[in-house]
Amino acid sequence: MGENIEHWRAAIDAVDKELLRLLNERARLAAKVAELKVSGKLPLRDSERESAVLMHVRRANRGPLDERAVGRIFVRILAESRRVQARVIEEKRDSNDEENG
Repeated sequence: MGENIEHWRAAIDAVDKELLRLLNERARLAAKVAELKVSGKLPLRDSERESAVLMHVRRANRGPLDERAVGRIFVRILAESRRVQARVIEEKRDSNDEENG
């Protein structure tokens, strides 16, 4: 048993770093969607899409996290994605206001 707690903690740290990279990539993609929402005059929140995302990740889950845990995590991810989108939309509006005078 050559593996110790530090080995597993290092593995967790590596996974955390990858999760952070993926979460930031997701946020960048959400920002692109926000730009399309602005140009298409679409609402910030799409409840149907959010429900579909939650359903998809719950179905894709193979554990050990249970369905409720996955739901809680992704509800938070979706909320943060909306926050990113709201910031992008606000920046776009400010930019448009400056251009229009």
